[in-house]
Amino acid sequence: MGFYQRWRKWFILPLVLAGVGAELLAAASSRGQEIDVVSPVEYGSFVDNQGMPIEARLNPTYRQRRSQPFQKQTTLPDVPQRPQSPNRNPIPSRRPVAIADIQVRFVDEDGQPTPGNTRPYIITREFDLQPGDVYRPEVAQQGLERVTQLDSVEDATLSLQQTNQPNQIVMIVNVVEDSSFNVTAFPSASRAKGIYGVLRLEEENLGGNNQNLALELEGGEDTLGFEVSFTDPWIAGDPLRTGYSLAVFNQRSPSEVFIGGDREVDLPNGETPWVHRLGGSGEVFRPLGGNWQAGVGVSYQRVSIRDQAFTDQVQPVDEFGNPLSLSDRGQDDLLTVNLSAVQDNRDDTDYPSQGSNVRVGMDQSVPVGEADIIFNRVSGSYTQYVPVELFGFTSGDQTLVFNLQGGTVIGDLPAYEAFSLGGGSSVRGYQSGEVGAGRSYLQATAEYRFPVFTWLGGRIFADYATDLGSGDTVTGEPGEVRDKPGSGFGYGVGVRVRSPFGPVQVDFGLNDQGDSQVHLGVGERF
Repeated sequence: MGFYQRWRKWFILPLVLAGVGAELLAAASSRGQEIDVVSPVEYGSFVDNQGMPIEARLNPTYRQRRSQPFQKQTTLPDVPQRPQSPNRNPIPSRRPVAIADIQVRFVDEDGQPTPGNTRPYIITREFDLQPGDVYRPEVAQQGLERVTQLDSVEDATLSLQQTNQPNQIVMIVNVVEDSSFNVTAFPSASRAKGIYGVLRLEEENLGGNNQNLALELEGGEDTLGFEVSFTDPWIAGDPLRTGYSLAVFNQRSPSEVFIGGDREVDLPNGETPWVHRLGGSGEVFRPLGGNWQAGVGVSYQRVSIRDQAFTDQVQPVDEFGNPLSLSDRGQDDLLTVNLSAVQDNRDDTDYPSQGSNVRVGMDQSVPVGEADIIFNRVSGSYTQYVPVELFGFTSGDQTLVFNLQGGTVIGDLPAYEAFSLGGGSSVRGYQSGEVGAGRSYLQATAEYRFPVFTWLGGRIFADYATDLGSGDTVTGEPGEVRDKPGSGFGYGVGVRVRSPFGPVQVDFGLNDQGDSQVHLGVGERF
């Protein structure tokens, strides 16, 4: 697929979805409902316009695309097999043989030779086999699967070529490369940001080294920001597969911690509080045993409360005198050491039907600046996917999904770092941030997912979240002064559409207050 076709696919389809979202917005408005749209871009724990969004706090420490398992082949061919991308040829084996050499061949989608951009070393290092080793099919199988997970690779197959020496072969990795430069444009809307757009420019194979360099721009009615990031998923020569990432960011928008609830509370000048975050971060990560990935990082950000995107004036208190920052100036310095770990046993990252996913994280602040902030924040999430057969569906996956997550903060807690509850990533049926803003939280979700068509699935869901009565322990009590309930229950139905950029979800939720909400999002919640 050429660059123009690929770019057109990634640009036009989001615009079509935006049109669908606009129709939903118009329809919901006519019934007195609200639309809550979740942006596909998550800035994570370092750049965060939602205070403490539940899902974004637990970022995976690596980028990975998981492929379906291969089938094993039982015969060893005498000549190379032509790669067949759709079926991904299994790996042949007949008798113990030695590996004379490992070669990389770049081919197009028709199997014809073509120049490659990826350094061959990036491909061959994914195999735990070297020239001189005895060829082991199961080990080659694992290495080939890792190759297909590289961002720069669309598909890969393995063929074996016999040499003039008895019981010796050449392993040939046939690689179909993916387009490494991507441009993604996505219009969106949220309660805090209004209508806005996201533009992402990304080079996924910088220098042929499978390194990622990305620029994200965000702008709209009530938001303005950027993030520049660099990721090397595997430092060359490191036997432990250690990687690292660096980022700088500047994000300006209202925070859902300071909006929502039955009572509107603004700044003394009548404007909505904006949270400005300027800083940078770095992280080192590596795989552990048992499908665990772990990372340790450090981040620094200067956080200030203002009344718009472009202003020099900071706002330390709201209209009732409640503090919005920990310092008296309306500006804090936040330095944290971050630990995270992920165990992903799902069968598919975009459309999982079985397995589990565990995420844990801890942030320890280091007191710097006038605010002298010191806290420890821990959070965790567990999701289980259970395949079932109900109601006579004959094709497609049916899955029960259960998620339990929670977190707490010990020590100083600025309001903009509180756990924000309610919305499409929390309790559906509520607007984002409408349930509460607490020092601690507990959240549970149950879903039944079922097929409708090949490209369309449905679901029935129920969500519950509570701040465990901790809203009044947050600096300035943003949830309490806005009369947020502190806990909420939501239930409803939704659809999931398969698309080239992941699942697109539309949910209609009812809450225990008698209100309703439509949520539109891209990607899985967990």
